[in-house]
Amino acid sequence: MLKKQGLKYFEEIFRSHHSDLCRHVARIVQDMDAAEDIVQDVFISYWDKSKGTIIENPHAYLYRACINKALNYVSSTTRRAEINNDAFLPDLSADTRSPEQDMGFRELEKQVQALIETLPPVCKKVFLLSRYEEMSHKEIAAFLGISPNTVDNHIKKALAILRKIVLHLPLLLHIINQFC
Repeated sequence: MLKKQGLKYFEEIFRSHHSDLCRHVARIVQDMDAAEDIVQDVFISYWDKSKGTIIENPHAYLYRACINKALNYVSSTTRRAEINNDAFLPDLSADTRSPEQDMGFRELEKQVQALIETLPPVCKKVFLLSRYEEMSHKEIAAFLGISPNTVDNHIKKALAILRKIVLHLPLLLHIINQFC
């Protein structure tokens, strides 16, 4: 059973970090309800871990755990396609596309998402932090505890894989436009 001071300490940490973590996670997942759920799950995990051990830097633990959980959430939903629709489809807005074009674009988005999912875990995490969280190479390196050169290598690797589909984008757009 936990002592009262342990509960007070947890409550103090919860109060001091909860709202900041929710805002930060909401920037990643683009959904405040999901962000609050993610942060709550992390705090539950923190509560379970802190019972038996002392976590020296709770802020770093909570921040990293929330970011990881948010990135996992984003990768397991179609939210990324909604967030970055314009990044891959800059020329045609959704309201000007025909149903056939929409189908083609949805298929293209699925292919891009599938390619992102095939990235090695650290490479995917670096890529998502760079492109979706808009963190600099230096920020990513500090956050993940790796060198900026490693960050750069991971991003180059991810872009090389994604280039496979992006290089075919003009051809795909031409084929999609033929349906009009």
